[in-house]
Amino acid sequence: MSPKEIAAHYEAKVFDSPEAAQGAGFALTETLAPRNVWNKASAAQSLLLKLRDRKEKGEVKEIGLVIEPWSVTGCYAPNETTA
Repeated sequence: MSPKEIAAHYEAKVFDSPEAAQGAGFALTETLAPRNVWNKASAAQSLLLKLRDRKEKGEVKEIGLVIEPWSVTGCYAPNETTA
């Protein structure tokens, strides 16, 4: 599966740049720079599994993935805090 297909499987938003993700209110997590296509899919899966766990625990509202030509970055929309 491609990183976009993996993102769709986890119901994650896909962005093409970190700036686009941040502009949509997402906070960035770690960035992985795999050396080939297979490693890129593996990196995407790894990032999304971590983010999915946080979403299931209620720590984040929404998850996403920034897919660039030579890297993938996880991102999430934080829960709204009520004061």
